[in-house]
Amino acid sequence: MMTYDRNRNSITTGSRVMISGTGHTGKIRAIHSEGLDAAQVRRNKTVEVEGCEGKFAPVELIRLGMH
Repeated sequence: MMTYDRNRNSITTGSRVMISGTGHTGKIRAIHSEGLDAAQVRRNKTVEVEGCEGKFAPVELIRLGMH
């Protein structure tokens, strides 16, 4: 599944991101989008990031470069 970060950059599994609230960085492990439309995926806590506990909404993330 592809979605967009807070700056409307596309992000997918494997994208390197920074969590805007904490500054922690990591790669996206999974995007849980089952049964959700694109707007719901972007606004709900659907993204798992390596090295960070819990899930994050894509609008909380900033993509760091391309993968």
